[in-house]
Amino acid sequence: MVLVRLNGGLGNQMFQYAAGRALADHLRTELLLDTRAFKHVLALDAYTRRSYALAPFKLRAELATPEDLKHWPRWVVDIGMRLRPARPLFRRWHFESAITYDAGVLALRDPVCLVGYWQSERYFSAIADDIRADFTLRAPLADDNARLLTHARASNSVGVHVRRGDFVSLNDAAQAHGVCSLDYYRHAIGLVRERCPDARFLVFSDDPQWARAELPLDSTTVFVTGNAECPEQDLALMSACTHHIIANSSFSWWAGWLGHNTEQIVVAPRPWYASPKLDARDLEVARWHYISRV
Repeated sequence: MVLVRLNGGLGNQMFQYAAGRALADHLRTELLLDTRAFKHVLALDAYTRRSYALAPFKLRAELATPEDLKHWPRWVVDIGMRLRPARPLFRRWHFESAITYDAGVLALRDPVCLVGYWQSERYFSAIADDIRADFTLRAPLADDNARLLTHARASNSVGVHVRRGDFVSLNDAAQAHGVCSLDYYRHAIGLVRERCPDARFLVFSDDPQWARAELPLDSTTVFVTGNAECPEQDLALMSACTHHIIANSSFSWWAGWLGHNTEQIVVAPRPWYASPKLDARDLEVARWHYISRV
């Protein structure tokens, strides 16, 4: 059995699932998802409260039951997250030691619990098509989203993601992540227009007022709103676009990665993190075009 501890928002949970799915396939064993972190997270201003977000997808995994988890106590994770020297004492738990790729994952044995973010396609590139199939929605888009899907599937569509929210409002998130500058979006939009003169833009943002007021886009632009409580709907629409301008967000990363096609242009920001202490080299995708985020 591979048990994956889920935490964070939708994009983070997708990375955790994908790494767990690849390891479970490698070990030819079952994959279980541990959602206890969402029930026990501390309500501190430094953190955004999250909930389990993968239910809308066609995952090949089950939620771990209390019976499954009785041999995997939560206190081990709490100690391992706080006291790195204690981690070798818990051999069935594999803690992510850094945000760069950990080649040791493929040497793990069944059973094991993965604790970390695992933000690199290197963990699951061998089963990329399977991961894309797993992140297909169980229910088709309906109503306005179904109409927007037709627009997104046009050959000249460009999905633009503007992430602000807690990257602006929460000090810890702002220092670690920060936001992409307006110059980044101007440069990215200009680059896409050079390569695709008839580009039509669809904008997705947690701050649509800022995006409407600041982005250099014309009246043909569609600003997608109404899916704040259903982020998987926005993700499905974003990934359906032909081209992408993404933000420094794991949610945004998945929109570009899921939408992979031979004609695709993905413009992404560099550096990914505002903090120079964070190394995003294994998060980068070689086929994408990176430009300065400042």
